[in-house]
Amino acid sequence: MQVLAVVGPSDSGKTTVVARLAERLAARGPVATVKHLTHEPDIDTEGKDTARHRAGGASRTIGLTDDGSWFGTGDSRDLSAVLGSFAPTHDYALVEGFSGSALPKVVLGGRDAAAPVAVTAASADALDLDAAVAAITDPAAAYEPHEQ
Repeated sequence: MQVLAVVGPSDSGKTTVVARLAERLAARGPVATVKHLTHEPDIDTEGKDTARHRAGGASRTIGLTDDGSWFGTGDSRDLSAVLGSFAPTHDYALVEGFSGSALPKVVLGGRDAAAPVAVTAASADALDLDAAVAAITDPAAAYEPHEQ
C-alpha cells in the first residue's frame, strides 16, 4: 500500500487536497483516508472533513486524535495500526495531518513538517495535483521534492 500525508495549517486546504487525491486514486485502486483529529471525533457529519473524504472516493475513513481516540468501533489505535489494517485491502492511503510523521508529505501553507516532503504549495489551489498523484503512485518521486 502506498501512503501520502497532506499537512498544513488550519484552512490551508488539506481536506480539499485529500478529497481530490482520493477521487483521482480511486480509479486506480481502493483508497483509505485517515484524518488527524485534535478534538473528540465528529462522525461523518455532512460538510465535515471525514464526510468529504468519503464523498471524494475513500472507501474507508478513520479519524484519530493525539491520545489514540478514534471514531468507529474497536480499541484505541495509532497511525501505524490504522495504516496496517488498511494494507490488505487498499492500494492507497491518504493521511490528513501528522506533520511529524515519517510519511512522504504534501505540505501546504509553509507548514513545518518532518522529512520526507514530496510536494509543497502555498495552498490547495496552488498545488500541482499531478505531482501529488506521482508522489503516491511512484514511491521514488516522494523523495524528490517538488516546489510550487
